[in-house]
Amino acid sequence: MYKESIGGRIFVILNTIFILLVIVVTILPFILVVNGSIVSETEFFRSGGVILIPRSFSLDNYRSIFNEGSVLSSFWVSVKRLAIGVPFAMLLTMILAYVMTKKDMPGHRALMVFLIFMMYFDGGMVPRLVLYKDIGLYNNFWVYVLPMGISVFNALLLRNFIQTIPESLSESARLDGASESTILFRIILPLSKPGIATIALFVTVSHWNDWFTGIAYMKQAMGALPMQSYLRKMVNAAPETLKMAAIVATTVPIVIVYPFIQKYFVKGILIGSLKE
Repeated sequence: MYKESIGGRIFVILNTIFILLVIVVTILPFILVVNGSIVSETEFFRSGGVILIPRSFSLDNYRSIFNEGSVLSSFWVSVKRLAIGVPFAMLLTMILAYVMTKKDMPGHRALMVFLIFMMYFDGGMVPRLVLYKDIGLYNNFWVYVLPMGISVFNALLLRNFIQTIPESLSESARLDGASESTILFRIILPLSKPGIATIALFVTVSHWNDWFTGIAYMKQAMGALPMQSYLRKMVNAAPETLKMAAIVATTVPIVIVYPFIQKYFVKGILIGSLKE
């Protein structure tokens, strides 16, 4: 029977302590924000903003948020952005990822060099603002959707996943007369669900957490801003407890969705990174 050494026991103990500390450091700020959102402004400042155990409980901050018409309008802007932006980005990303797997395609190397270059460099904010004004995206809802249509990084991740699918499946389909679009949508994509779910999570979080686009490229009518942009403007003026409630309200949707796709997220990342 294997007997663990003293050094091994010490390592397990220290590792456990370290993981517990990481968990505490990670969860504690969220607990403080939640507790700060359910107390009065007076109690919040009396405690110095650090409330581990609230002395009172009140949902007045949340009522104030959702009774404000601009908040609900901003929430629906975010929902509309997700409903359109995520499927749009996933469609373009899946097509690009599939094209990137075709090493025998003419111009493949040039395409890869161009995509990698564009992943690290862009023209900057001022040229982008001028471009958006020239093509009509400035102060237009589609500024939330079109510029985030393709992420080269996400396409690379999905390409790695697609490359784990046996090429013999695609070859058999071609012998039966299937087109490339048929192979992509009827063979490759159904077999790529873990990878697609992983990228969909990345895209969803990117859209939900993006506050800069609304601030920089939309006129500042609060009802036209997504939730994160609205929250960013609120931080400069609202009471502290109201800010805490707004943070919780914008974080909860992602926290609720994540557990349902976590298994696909882990599997998609691992499979896409392994080679046989």
